[in-house]
Amino acid sequence: MLRLDLAQEPRLLKIETNTRQRLGEAQRMQWLGEVAGLQESLKRIADKKQQADRLRAQAGRGEEGVAALG
Repeated sequence: MLRLDLAQEPRLLKIETNTRQRLGEAQRMQWLGEVAGLQESLKRIADKKQQADRLRAQAGRGEEGVAALG
């Protein structure tokens, strides 16, 4: 199972920015298969961002398992 490390969150945000840029290009070029794939990637990125939010909330409450969430 992949685990999210909060130290890697800036990298996740860079990936999101790059994916959004690629999505814009794919939409302009009408590469429909690429658009669908990039939209799916953005959904997965949003999931990881929600995991990071939950990790931060756990850290704020001092719960165990703060270093990683699968």
